[in-house]
Amino acid sequence: MSGRYPYGIKHRYTHMMQDEVAIWERFINNNPDFFVTCDYDFRVGDGVALDEDWADNVKRMATMISQKRIDVLGWVGESPTIVELKRRVGLNTLGQVLGYKALFIRDFPNIKIPEILVIAESIDEDNIVVMNSFRIPVIIV
Repeated sequence: MSGRYPYGIKHRYTHMMQDEVAIWERFINNNPDFFVTCDYDFRVGDGVALDEDWADNVKRMATMISQKRIDVLGWVGESPTIVELKRRVGLNTLGQVLGYKALFIRDFPNIKIPEILVIAESIDEDNIVVMNSFRIPVIIV
């Protein structure tokens, strides 16, 4: 499997906020050969399940809205990397990326286990210790 989009600057990134776009594009400019392809707003997890009484289109929308969304899923060959973009890394970042990884492994058991990468504008010393203790790389751009 590989991503739908070539790795590089795009006109628009699905579901990315302006500050995330700035972080992502700085990373791309600083690391032009890091990935080969990418997926954006990659959904994992089941989301909420509504009762059978709801219309199919409403059930489908509820699921899509409530699924977890990986900012970027970067690919090099068959190797995926879950990328979380943050202005500032916090403890919540750890929970996000570990959750995304667990759900990705469950949802896609036939794909190689993903790496994790956090790309951010800043991180404090406490959060460096935390991320290092889980061996989660953080790149500051």
